[in-house]
Amino acid sequence: MADTDRASQVAAGMSTTAAIAAALAWLSSRKAAAPPGEITIPPELMELLVSIAQSTDRIDEDILKILNAVASLAISGVVSNADYAVATRVQCPAANKAYHLPHIMVPDDMELVLLGWPLNAGWIQVGCSPAECSDANLSYPLLPGATVGYRVKNANCFYISAAVAGDSVVLTVEQRRAV
Repeated sequence: MADTDRASQVAAGMSTTAAIAAALAWLSSRKAAAPPGEITIPPELMELLVSIAQSTDRIDEDILKILNAVASLAISGVVSNADYAVATRVQCPAANKAYHLPHIMVPDDMELVLLGWPLNAGWIQVGCSPAECSDANLSYPLLPGATVGYRVKNANCFYISAAVAGDSVVLTVEQRRAV
């Protein structure tokens, strides 16, 4: 903010200097025509000087208003902490068969985290349809102990398939209480 104050001071100083230079240039051009001891300033020049002086006062007032408004603003867009977390384990009793993940809402600005169960004998394929999670080229391979996070609205948009029967995935997501 100090740079902004300094910039406004420099701008006001430059405006005032320009007005003074214009007034001096006008006075030097009028020196021969004016009687000794008498200086006349035309109304246009006087209006220019007055408007410059008034505008620098308004600039200072406007800057103060802006700074006060910025200082009083509440920070928006900041995500509050979660109230609690939901976690569940989904097991694949049969190998190479698609299993739908349960309905778990994911709040805005939160992430669904999938963990390959650390004691799994193989990997888990994660996909958005039964066909995707059965195809290694279309799914995400989740190794034992590895995690992957997704910013989705609901966990039930995913299917999983295990390479080894009995392997499982842990789902967890932070939650907020309804207000």
